[in-house]
Amino acid sequence: MQHVEELCKAATEEVGQDKAIRIANYLCNGNYAVSGSIEGCEAVEKLGKSFKARMTVRLSVAGAFHTSYMAPAAEKLQAALAATNIVEPRIPVISNVDAQPHSDPATIKAILAQQLTSPVQWETTVKTLLEKGLQNSYEVGPGAVIAGIFKRIDKTAQITNVKA
Repeated sequence: MQHVEELCKAATEEVGQDKAIRIANYLCNGNYAVSGSIEGCEAVEKLGKSFKARMTVRLSVAGAFHTSYMAPAAEKLQAALAATNIVEPRIPVISNVDAQPHSDPATIKAILAQQLTSPVQWETTVKTLLEKGLQNSYEVGPGAVIAGIFKRIDKTAQITNVKA
């Protein structure tokens, strides 16, 4: 993780703070997603090997999710959530912002808006779920990326890939 943080810092220094790049997802040890400006992403690709990155893969996504670039959307989401009735869930919601269970509707609303600008704590979330007793998981869709990450986090985790 330290190498990725240093890589993001170097890339940001190269392109300027207004085009910053940050870690957007802590997937599992050695696997992180970064997000930011196009120029920042290009700088990460260029500088990656010098920071011991095995590889960089550009994802086809529509925005710089989980970074400060999403602040305008977070404001709009906060307004929409303020007008939305959320009741206390029967099962606590594990937030990808802090990887903790939440049941309070006001807290859930706040965290839903925060997740747009906060990095995803995926590895910690999976560990929290497993500590809370998760025994079986399912990944639905054409790939098995989540299953692979689950196994890197905990080789004993039970996850089944269900192809669509």
